[in-house]
Amino acid sequence: MKLLKIFLSIAVVGALSGCAHRINVAPELANIESLSHGFDNRSVSVGYYIPSELLSLEVTTPGGGGDNVRYFPYRDIETGYERVLSNVYSGVVKLRSTPDYSRTKQLGLDYVIQPQIVTSSGSTGFFTWPPTNFTVDLENSIRDESGTVIAAPRVVGVGTAETAERLSDHGVAGKRAMNDALSKMQAALLGLKLGAPSSNESTIKTKSPRSSSVASRLGDLNELKGKSLITEAEYEAKRKEILNSL
Repeated sequence: MKLLKIFLSIAVVGALSGCAHRINVAPELANIESLSHGFDNRSVSVGYYIPSELLSLEVTTPGGGGDNVRYFPYRDIETGYERVLSNVYSGVVKLRSTPDYSRTKQLGLDYVIQPQIVTSSGSTGFFTWPPTNFTVDLENSIRDESGTVIAAPRVVGVGTAETAERLSDHGVAGKRAMNDALSKMQAALLGLKLGAPSSNESTIKTKSPRSSSVASRLGDLNELKGKSLITEAEYEAKRKEILNSL
């Protein structure tokens, strides 16, 4: 009986003290859905920025058996994150330093995107430390050339793992959560239907010659009326026709 108490005491101390096990939660690239070649990505180019201090940030969250797990969320997700951006946009550039939004156009970019990640984990198991559940809260801040946030899509990815799976791959729940978050973010970015800001300028340019043509036609109409070559009724009817063509 005394020996049993000693073993129980050791087990309790171990559970309370716990330790942090390092795991890898990088998503499986093969599980990131590629879009069809016929997809219209609206010729948008983006730059993404992840500060170096975030890439080297190691996070500790709960595992099972009173232990914790350690991992690098930004470093692990980056390759998959860039894959998602490349699926959605025609051009993707990794920015190495803090964005200077005034130079966005000079760099050939339409927008700058910066991800923010919050993770959590846990386990229903007491005797093994790899987590059985994992969540990835992923948000993107999308800024235009003025540095203004024009959109901030946010998704939450969830991953789970059975006992046999997490014993062979300690980070499997985390990897599944990363894949789920990236899949949902890809859908969210597609739903935004961002177009290049320059498209608005091209729209204005295409309207300008038309506006000039209307002004010219109205001028000719006024000249005909001034020379009494058309009646007042004909003038008004033709004037309405020209204005309705705008």
